[in-house]
Formats: sequence, structure tokens, C-alpha cells
Amino acid sequence: MTEAPAAALAGRRRHVDARLLVGLALVAASIAAVVGIVTAADEGEDVFAAPGLLTAGQVLTLADLDVRRVALGIEGHGYLTPADMPPEGLVVTRTVGAGELVPRSAVGDARGPSATTVVVTLSTALGATVRPGDSLDLWSAPALDGGRFGAPAVIASGTQLVRTVTADGIVTGTEAGRVELLVPRREVARILHALANGDALSAIPASLAIGR
Repeated sequence: MTEAPAAALAGRRRHVDARLLVGLALVAASIAAVVGIVTAADEGEDVFAAPGLLTAGQVLTLADLDVRRVALGIEGHGYLTPADMPPEGLVVTRTVGAGELVPRSAVGDARGPSATTVVVTLSTALGATVRPGDSLDLWSAPALDGGRFGAPAVIASGTQLVRTVTADGIVTGTEAGRVELLVPRREVARILHALANGDALSAIPASLAIGR
């Protein structure tokens, strides 16, 4: 091989190498630009979502909720974030549907809630449309002598149905039986008195409780 062809070949190699380096540099710059744009555009925030139906009275911890990265686009959006969760957890104060983001307004301090749950036995069945989380008024017909009952009256208004249970704790349908209710603490004494007295209890959807 003469010196001229060898020099020409070396020149072509240098030209190819230069183009390869330039191409690699352009690819790296493109990747860096895309990463920068995505990073700059990622204004999302981690918020909690309900993995299933959350009903009033449940105590939630980090393990009970799903975390979703969402771009809400506004400050003070009002949804529960991991930073909002105290070590002792939070108590659900109103129903949150499965898959929904959890509003801060739907939870309260688990250390001192203003409501508690009680289990009562109903003498009449719940309506077919009643679901956990629905607002109910608890009525009591006082037990009298001779197996008779007096006129019914509301002893706890604005309670919420947590669940309907059988003796073994399995969730059931709408038949009369034991139900767990979330009730204001101020109403607990009256409910316990009605239970001790053997009164006939009924739970009626609050929207239907008219003509008291």
C-alpha cells in the first residue's frame, strides 16, 4: 500500500470517528433535555387514595391507604398527604368511596374523636338502599310492663352506619339484627340506657325521618 491511499484511509476514519462522536453527543444532549423537561414539568404531589370503601369510625394508618402521584395544579388542594398522617393514625369522619382521593376534611384526630362506635340490635330491618356511611337517626320505643312498648322517639340523630354484622362478625344484608353505628359521644348514655331497658330500636335514614 502506498503512502497516499493509507493517508486517505486514515482521513476517512478520522471523519467517521468525528461524526460518531458528534452523533453520540447529540443523543446525550437530547436525553438530558428530555429528562430536564420532564423533571421541570413534574409538579405532582403524593396524596392518599382509598383502596376500598372507607366508612366513618375507621382508624387509618399509612398501611391502610394507597399513595398516588397526581398533578393537582393548585396549592392548598385539601387532600390528605403522607406528611399529614400522625403516628397514631387518623379516624374517618365520613364515607370515602373506593379509589377516591381522601380529603383532609374526611378524617379527624384519632386521639380524641368527638364520636365513637356502638353496636345495637335493631327490631326492624334497615331499608334495602341503606349502605355503610349513610346517615341514620336511631329511634327507641321504650319497653313497658306486659311486653308493651311506648311511643318511639329519636335518641340519637345523625349517626352513621359502619356495618351490619351477625354474631360471627360477617357483614350481612339489610335484615334486622346487630349494626355498628358511629354516634356522637354525647348520645352514648341515652343509647346505653335504651339497651339496658330492653327498648325496641330502629334506625331510619335521616332524610326520611320526618314528622318527629
